[in-house]
Amino acid sequence: MSTIKIPTSFNIDLEFQAAEIGQRFLAWLIDTVIRTVFVVVFVLIVGSMKDIINNDGLSVLFLLVIVIPVMLYPLLFEMYMNGQTPGKKAMDIRVVGLIGNTPSRSQLFTRWFFRIIEQPIFFWAIIPVISMLRSPLKQRVGDIAAGTIVISIKPKGSIEETIFRDLSMTDYKPQFPEILRLSDRDMNKIKEMLDRALSGDKGLAERVATRIKEVLKINTTLPDTVFLETVLNDYNFYTTVEK
Repeated sequence: MSTIKIPTSFNIDLEFQAAEIGQRFLAWLIDTVIRTVFVVVFVLIVGSMKDIINNDGLSVLFLLVIVIPVMLYPLLFEMYMNGQTPGKKAMDIRVVGLIGNTPSRSQLFTRWFFRIIEQPIFFWAIIPVISMLRSPLKQRVGDIAAGTIVISIKPKGSIEETIFRDLSMTDYKPQFPEILRLSDRDMNKIKEMLDRALSGDKGLAERVATRIKEVLKINTTLPDTVFLETVLNDYNFYTTVEK
């Protein structure tokens, strides 16, 4: 897999994996099955109305209820499912911007528009395949034009894998009120980088801890991993326990 380095708000790069062509094709296949089932069901429904609606009415109904929703399916789902369609969600892949941000609507519209020439049907499949094979980030033409990439993501796990810590039944005393200047998104990045550090990348913990101390003007002698755990615990205390 191609590795993508995405900078965080702490100027520490996180590494992600570009989605493989096979993953993207299977996601497309799942979405195609869903759209096909939708079309079949509503064709039967619309067809049953031919005795009460004239041909012009059926044509308009067919356009509004079947054609437009099927065409807009990937665009609407990616807009309202954080860069995912049902197929992408099933394959654990997602569309993001080049710096790891949620794509804007204009970016999603641009990559959707290019689907006109990139549908993997017959010889058209050669366009996105060649583009992804030649691109170091495995971007199809629409991704290049929109400034987006498709990455593999880790499925959401249990609550232990989030930033949440239940401190309500303890006598926990926070140490760093400065962390309230950070956001939930910052905390999630810190948690992700701490997990990576605990998995063996001790240098990452040092870099992240140093950067947080610089940004928040914190002086402490706590070991780097202990400091990051304390930051997460303090944030939970201030945002969930203390009212």
